[in-house]
Amino acid sequence: MFGKKPTVISNDQQRDLISKHLRFADELVRAKNYEGALEETRKALVIDPKHSLARSFQQRIMLIQKQNADPNDHLPKGKSQDEIMQLITQMFSVAEQMISKHLYQEALKKIAEVYSLDPGNHFAKAYSDRIEQLMMEQEQIGRKVFKDAIENKKPEPGAVGTVDMERGSLMMYEEMMKEVWFDGKVTEEEETELLSVREIFNITIDEHHIIERKVKLKSYIEALKLAWKDGVVTDMERQVLELMRRRYGITNEEHASIEQEVHDAKKGMKPKSRILIVEPDKNQLVAVMRALQARNFEVVLAGRAEDALQVMIKEHPSLIVSEAVFPAGGLDGFGLYKKVQEHPALKGTPFFFMTDPKSQKMFHAAMRLGFDLCLTKPLDIELLIAAIEGRLVLR
Repeated sequence: MFGKKPTVISNDQQRDLISKHLRFADELVRAKNYEGALEETRKALVIDPKHSLARSFQQRIMLIQKQNADPNDHLPKGKSQDEIMQLITQMFSVAEQMISKHLYQEALKKIAEVYSLDPGNHFAKAYSDRIEQLMMEQEQIGRKVFKDAIENKKPEPGAVGTVDMERGSLMMYEEMMKEVWFDGKVTEEEETELLSVREIFNITIDEHHIIERKVKLKSYIEALKLAWKDGVVTDMERQVLELMRRRYGITNEEHASIEQEVHDAKKGMKPKSRILIVEPDKNQLVAVMRALQARNFEVVLAGRAEDALQVMIKEHPSLIVSEAVFPAGGLDGFGLYKKVQEHPALKGTPFFFMTDPKSQKMFHAAMRLGFDLCLTKPLDIELLIAAIEGRLVLR
């Protein structure tokens, strides 16, 4: 007669339910079940549509999902990573010429072109900040503000430790940290949001410092690599790097060590490992070779599976990456794998398989046969490199 009274829950119960959904979402992210994780954040937002942390976590899950789906989607069509890097280097060179002529607005436009190719380029951000600073100095304003901001920034002590980055929450927290530190400073609002995330996911202050330090050092290393790409660091580039050092708390000793490592790598250090690429498509073969060589791997090539057998016996590669399908009449990728497993000296060599994503059953069969990894085309070169590095570390 009177009907059922609606259930009323307290604010504390709401917070507990939201935290429960977000923790479950974290577990699902770790399991790479992004749709399930997003559903948990939606449930949290049903309870409190204005909950900023649930909204932020949802956005970052969507970002991670997008990166895993197609991490090179932002690149211009038809351009490789190496070509993009060359374009960016040229843009910085043109920007520096404009700066030398005090054409600051034109220089900023050129840096904006860098952003269009690489929206997360920390070096570009520091570069544009340096240009704006020069503009301010030219007008004789803002010098004291900039000086105080630099002097009041406290560097983070200690070296980078390690944390369990398999935890989905730490992956998400690192993405948040990259976003927070992109402009070189942390606002009070951002600090409050970071604190809320740490409390919900039990992220310790030590883990916070380790991840924050990692983000700062990685950003600085990438900037230093870019500056050294043409073999010399200009005065303007050194000023930009000095700005980044102060913002990120990079000590002189750390800078010297990092710069020496980058410089040594530029001159050519001993390759990490020897990788055999077996691919009938010459364009794909060259693209993979250049990407691996840029990361200090030694690369040997074969256009046919039959040639690969001879190369393997002579070169003894640390890992093999092979196409599955070759022109009719010759040995295919599965036959090559069988030959490798039958050879006493080659058996056990990690073997990666790549092909067009036409049949899931083919992938399942490959994994049952013992292939270490199956990759689809068009090939995600960054994923391939990460898999190679991860597999060789485990050996």
